[in-house]
Amino acid sequence: MVEINTAAPDEWDTTNEAPDGDDFDATDDYDPADEYDDDEFAEEQPAKYDGQNEDEPEKKQPKFKNVIEFVEGFFIPVIRRRISDNDGGLSWDPRWWAYPEVVARLTALHQAWEEARASDSMSAMSAWWIQHLEPHLRVILDGDTGPMANAKADRTFMGWPAMASDPIPTAVLDTLLAAFTPAR
Repeated sequence: MVEINTAAPDEWDTTNEAPDGDDFDATDDYDPADEYDDDEFAEEQPAKYDGQNEDEPEKKQPKFKNVIEFVEGFFIPVIRRRISDNDGGLSWDPRWWAYPEVVARLTALHQAWEEARASDSMSAMSAWWIQHLEPHLRVILDGDTGPMANAKADRTFMGWPAMASDPIPTAVLDTLLAAFTPAR
């Protein structure tokens, strides 16, 4: 909750020791170099490198150590939607951890959330909601084709089977690997 100063205006501290623009007496011949001794910076010792640049801000530690902590500590308490029981609306199974695609998407959301949280950008978290959460949420909760689309309240549905994949012929595999493997 935000606290608001409800004191009467005559009780506010209105003292300001900073000079106003009219009080500042600037001269045109001011040279900042005159304020320093000539030899003050002459023999600076090289700074010992401690692994972090002084100009570099301290890196924020992750708030959640892993996807499980993220889901239990942020995703479940914050993200709220009307979930329906297999009527084509939104679908969610409390056993989210049993669906590999859901785990992968929530892991990606967690990593992007931590990056946005650590960012200096004032709009990073907004970008996380729009560019990361919303597209993943549409797929995760899709009651028609999403990974938990047939999730039932009685927990009898354990997800769709993995998609089929035929073995890749050796010649095709060699061509694909040659075309898409970065050169070292």
